[in-house]
Amino acid sequence: MLDFARKGIVVAKPGTDLRRLGGMLLIGAVAGAAARYYIETRTRTERRETSLIDWDQARAMALRVSQWEEAPLIERSFREAQYLRLVQQSEPLIAEYLGVELPEPISRVYVHDRREWLEANFTSFEHLFRPIEAIYERNATQNGMAMLFSDVNSKLLGLQMGGLLGFLARRVLGQYDLSLLSPDPATGGALYFVEPNIARVQGQLGLNDEDFRLWIALHETTHAFEFEAYPWVRQHFRDLLQQYFDQLNDQLEGLGLNVPQLLMRLIQNWGSNEHWIELMLTPQQRAIFEQLQALMSLVEGYGNHVMNAVGKRLLPSFEQIEHRVAQRQSTRTIIEQVFNRITGMDLKLLQYQQGEAFVNAVTQARGQAYCARVWERVEHLPTMEEIKQPALWIARMDAMG
Repeated sequence: MLDFARKGIVVAKPGTDLRRLGGMLLIGAVAGAAARYYIETRTRTERRETSLIDWDQARAMALRVSQWEEAPLIERSFREAQYLRLVQQSEPLIAEYLGVELPEPISRVYVHDRREWLEANFTSFEHLFRPIEAIYERNATQNGMAMLFSDVNSKLLGLQMGGLLGFLARRVLGQYDLSLLSPDPATGGALYFVEPNIARVQGQLGLNDEDFRLWIALHETTHAFEFEAYPWVRQHFRDLLQQYFDQLNDQLEGLGLNVPQLLMRLIQNWGSNEHWIELMLTPQQRAIFEQLQALMSLVEGYGNHVMNAVGKRLLPSFEQIEHRVAQRQSTRTIIEQVFNRITGMDLKLLQYQQGEAFVNAVTQARGQAYCARVWERVEHLPTMEEIKQPALWIARMDAMG
């Protein structure tokens, strides 16, 4: 996802506020660890009633916070044709640079207003939380979990979720939704462009209409290549999430005992310079979380690297766009900084920086073809340690031959 949390513009799927005890802490950790990634199709599926999160409350709050009525989508048909053309223009350039073709051309390109983007992502979040809902239902009558998720807490959690997504809806520009949890594994991803936000930023920065939208399309189309040209990446991501939910199930089954353990873990690790989300994890969860972090650092960093490499050749105004976006980033408000910290978005920003530095370093040392080995199979994916120290990954690849 492209946003003004990255290079000054949001993406990702964020975490919820974990300032309350009990189940909300645990649910927020899951959201912070997994929900920042784009994981469902645009198609709406049947919702199920739950006492965990009041989704109606969440939707109502999100719509209020997003101020979607003040940001209409103008010239929808024109913009739909424009973005489809820009994506089609980006595909062969990215394919040439990466040396790989998509199995099918990208056809699922959607232009949204804020309300439509919210609905697409609420569908994603409801799918994301279904395993947690199932865990709750299995355990609620056995260990008193229902006391933690009363009707009041359900509405409060809905308000939190809605406030979070409503805030993001005002900032997000583009998103690649990789349909990770789609019932049909053959379903390809979709590209979303939130045109009212794009138009606002374009006007504020004084950028060329076509160039700025192509700049965004390049980034999101690169993500499509990463997951669709290398199908095993999507399955690996799905497997990591399933492992995380399995660990969560074990933890929730003893939630009455684990709440004090969660708090003690947070206290004991405070001051370790780790993010609060990481402080809440068990050793097993941390291992999975680090794999997810490494994968998404690579995905985001590679996207930036390709956008820079291709964009500089394609867009005469590329440097101007980058400069003005960077200027905007440097003026983030205190509220935005606190929001990023609470939701885990600051981890996302770090992913961009570390991942891009890794790809740049490997490409500079050994070339693009050598760097592309990361996409050959699971064993070639860098660890977080290797992301931070690219020479370690290069040495391991050399040893593998």
